[in-house]
Amino acid sequence: MNDFLLKYGLVDNKWLLEAQFQHVYTHQKFRKLQAQFRGKANCITRLTNSALGYSVYEAGEQVSSSIFNKFTVTYNSVAAQVKCQCLLFESRGILCRYALRVLSFERVIQVSPRYILERWSKKVKRRHAHIKSSHDESLLEPRSKWFDELMFCSQNIYKFASEFEELIAILHRAYDNVMVEMEELKAKGKETYSLSHEDANLESINELESPPRVRTRGRPKNRLSSKLDK
Repeated sequence: MNDFLLKYGLVDNKWLLEAQFQHVYTHQKFRKLQAQFRGKANCITRLTNSALGYSVYEAGEQVSSSIFNKFTVTYNSVAAQVKCQCLLFESRGILCRYALRVLSFERVIQVSPRYILERWSKKVKRRHAHIKSSHDESLLEPRSKWFDELMFCSQNIYKFASEFEELIAILHRAYDNVMVEMEELKAKGKETYSLSHEDANLESINELESPPRVRTRGRPKNRLSSKLDK
């Protein structure tokens, strides 16, 4: 396969890597990855060190007239492993433009399966049962996104903490404290909503009980009676 691509000069074609993700990822997640593929065209890559299949790159991008982002990217050709200092993959689960740039520089045509996360796969059923259905898609979409991001972060934490019993104890304490704080905040939010809702109901009742007074046509009755008395 590699010989065929080299022979016909297809190694540098970005679709070789993109197609690998497009076939597996959901449309929403693939669009985010596509933004990184487009962004790698603006990256400047420089090899700073290389030995025994281990290469160190300096990758950067001019984001404004005065700001130049620069990160260190390492690539291990033996383990087929790439890692960027920006830690986008570790935090969001997608390869960054700098890592993709280095993979292109190394003429990698197929990334390791470790970078194609199953949780972003089309075949994985989304577990959003706790999210109440809504007719407003603009409200439902961000909540689903937040849920996916929290799931990804929590799995990283669980994986790290499960290595030592002391870390598990720390995680349990932090979890209890966070739950208490979130429950208090949620209760305050409900109380605020309840008060504002009651005020709105009282205002509506007042409007119903006190209809606007309508002036009758003709002369007032007191004016008529005064003339008759005379």
